[in-house]
Amino acid sequence: VQDEPQAVVSTQSTGTEDERKMWSKMNPKQITNKTEKGKYRFLQKYYHRGAFYMDQEETVLKQDFSKPTLEDHFDKSILPKVMQVKNFGRSGRTKYTHLLDQDTTNSESPWAQTNQLNTKFTANAGGTKLNFTRPSSKKR
Repeated sequence: VQDEPQAVVSTQSTGTEDERKMWSKMNPKQITNKTEKGKYRFLQKYYHRGAFYMDQEETVLKQDFSKPTLEDHFDKSILPKVMQVKNFGRSGRTKYTHLLDQDTTNSESPWAQTNQLNTKFTANAGGTKLNFTRPSSKKR
C-alpha cells in the first residue's frame, strides 16, 4: 500500500508532459466536501477554508466560509469615505480600501528620473539588454 504513492510519483516524474496531462485527466483530485463560493460584502474579511480534510464527509467542513462574521454583519458602505478602510482606528489599519482609485505613478521619484546614476544602474541590470546571447557551456 505504501509503494502505490511512490509508483505514482515515479510515473509522474519519468513520463513525458503529454503522459502527465493524460494521467491527471484520468485521475482528478477527489474533493468530496466541496462547497459553493458565496458572495462577499464590501470590506468583508476573507477566511480560507483550508487544504486539510478535503476527503472527509462532515457538516463542519461543508459550511459556507464566505458568511460574514462579527463586525462584517455591519454595512460599511454607509460609513463616511474616511472610515471605509480595514481596521479603522487601530494601529494596524490600512490606508486604502483598494488602489484602483489611487494614482500610484510618481514621476518625481528617484527611480523615474534620468540621471547619471540611474543610467549606470539600468545599463548593468539584468533583463534590460535588448540582445540575448546563449551562455557558453563552460566558464572561463
